[in-house]
Amino acid sequence: MADTDEAAIHMPSQDGSAHIEVDLSDETQDFRMLSNISFLSDGSQASIPKRGEKDFEPNPTLYQADVLSASRQAMHNALSYPRIHHPKNQIVGVYAPIGPVAPPPTTSNLESITEETQPTESPSKAIGNVHPDACVYVANPKSNLFKTMGQADRWNRIWLLPEEALFMLERGSLNIHWPRSEVGYDEDEHSVEDSEIPMSLQAAYAAFASRGGLNSERFSVYTGLRRLGYTVTRAPGWDDEAEEASSNEPQASENIRQQGAGLAGIYSRFMKWLCPPSSNTALGPVAGVGFHRSYDDIYSKLSIIPWYDPTANLNPGSPAQAPYRVVFHVYKPSTPFKKSAPPAPDFRIAVVNARAHTSFPTLSQLGALLESTPLDPPSSEKMSRQLYMRLRHGYRNVILAVVDEGVVSYLRISEAAFGKEKLYKQKAVANKTQYRPKPKGR
Repeated sequence: MADTDEAAIHMPSQDGSAHIEVDLSDETQDFRMLSNISFLSDGSQASIPKRGEKDFEPNPTLYQADVLSASRQAMHNALSYPRIHHPKNQIVGVYAPIGPVAPPPTTSNLESITEETQPTESPSKAIGNVHPDACVYVANPKSNLFKTMGQADRWNRIWLLPEEALFMLERGSLNIHWPRSEVGYDEDEHSVEDSEIPMSLQAAYAAFASRGGLNSERFSVYTGLRRLGYTVTRAPGWDDEAEEASSNEPQASENIRQQGAGLAGIYSRFMKWLCPPSSNTALGPVAGVGFHRSYDDIYSKLSIIPWYDPTANLNPGSPAQAPYRVVFHVYKPSTPFKKSAPPAPDFRIAVVNARAHTSFPTLSQLGALLESTPLDPPSSEKMSRQLYMRLRHGYRNVILAVVDEGVVSYLRISEAAFGKEKLYKQKAVANKTQYRPKPKGR
């Protein structure tokens, strides 16, 4: 009887409510199909099977317990399968705990004495254009990732920042070795710093997670964008002590002249002198007394409510305060990127910890954050045709990456100018699909 009852449980139900559609991601999946994967035992087969069947509501039967146990064991076997990397494609980096340093000398004693008598340069100039927070160097870089990551020194070594090294180590593209000074080896015995002792992922997190201003929130945003194909670099506002350099850059754009040149400009200035706009609209017509040659003149005089013009005030304001400051410059995958001369970023991102800052930023904080970015008016051809796209883009825009226990939510903040969009000058698009009545008698 027990077998009959267990078989009846797995029979399809005739009740319509039992067939309600349920999201597969919310239920326990059947991973037993992973046991039939041939590439777990044969490396030549690399096909991935289809998704298995889903178990519905739990029941206290031994049959379902065996099914769940087999599914769980198949999942563990699939996750424990070793990842194999070809030795020719292996990239090895060496951890530098004190930052960018020159390689150990390989010359003779006489040459080393001669070099010591020469005046020494500062560490930043001796290494090259390398960020002081770099902590891992790769002697033989051979990956496409280095086109957008790392900085080269005078000895053609690529230095990686903590977030770059940790990201490459997580995805299996880099093996980091401990230096000889950190494992108790004598540095004078050999001229190489590599001890050939690999660094574990746990040790890498302990060494890089809190180095050079990096934290878990910034690393979550960085890795998420890198996995999506974006190019991510540090912004000048990465350090809390440094001010945003982009706010002090001279603005190339100038104020647009309101009057035209020639007779048209003289006539416009003469009419404004003859009929000056009055702030008192309680008596008389709102548009005032004067000559109105077109509807544009009437609508311009009806604009009595002051509005904010982002292009009028180009003076830098108060510096942005942490965490509402730009820390990442993000480039689209289609944007040509060059490390020696990076273009203007497509997005500017500020990272905010939702647990530490539970309230929405104030107007002064958002204003300082937007003023720290350069003026970026909507000037593309597509934006010139679409009003709402221009308003959404604004003249300055920043993306807030709000991180809540590893879950990242992106919020776009832009500084729009609604008063600059003259709706009365917008030309209505003609309706091309006009209704035409059919002729009678046919």
